[in-house]
Amino acid sequence: MLLLFAIILSSLLAACIGSSTTPEVLRDEDKVATIVAGTLSAIPTIPTASQAPSLSLEDFPKKVLLGEDENYSVYLINSNNEDAPEKTGEIIIYDKGKNLVYQIIGSLTFRGTTIVSNDGKGEYVLLSYGTYTMRKAIVIALHDKRQAVNEFCMTAGVSGDHVFWNDYIIYNNCDTLSNRPWGAGEAPSIVAINLKTGLVTDIAKSDLTHHFHINALIDNNLQYLETSVEKEEDWQTPDKQITIVQTYDLLSLEIND
Repeated sequence: MLLLFAIILSSLLAACIGSSTTPEVLRDEDKVATIVAGTLSAIPTIPTASQAPSLSLEDFPKKVLLGEDENYSVYLINSNNEDAPEKTGEIIIYDKGKNLVYQIIGSLTFRGTTIVSNDGKGEYVLLSYGTYTMRKAIVIALHDKRQAVNEFCMTAGVSGDHVFWNDYIIYNNCDTLSNRPWGAGEAPSIVAINLKTGLVTDIAKSDLTHHFHINALIDNNLQYLETSVEKEEDWQTPDKQITIVQTYDLLSLEIND
């Protein structure tokens, strides 16, 4: 558009220069200049993008530490019940390595101790909270500054309780069966949740004679422990429980999505 106006203006000026400079021509030049100036002033200016100011911990003087790991600290802010066992409010997550503060959208509720872990890639942070081996958990997507999927229940096992893989959280869930002679009858299955779509996949489902615990993540394979008995009553006798190592190809999760 500016190029078109420049061409028009150049043509008009050239025509004026080639003619005699009479008072009438000068008046026409004045008219042309006024029209061009008015048209150019009507062209909207493109605003310059301004970057939002980055947050710091000093911006939140009343923050309360919920928990932390080696990479992230999680704080509760704007809580109306800081002294109660159950705390509700917004949270901020501080990236220690990058010195960045993420203010997470929405209000969350925590009870008991909060354990913090992350995916090692700077994309997801998991918060599990409670007072027992069966704990509530949420995953925060840092790029969206919000909770990724619905809250879920996870069981902390002796061999571990969860791993991140690509955009999945894979964990021991809180299945219970009354024939287990301990605690609340914990008999965890292994579940995978796609953190982008919310799709839930059972990797290994417990039953009356089997349950499972995550053991390790090796490349694209999940190594887990399968513990079983021949008869239900054998759960009462540790020597009759058999544990073997199984492997699940995690690439099949993406094929089934």
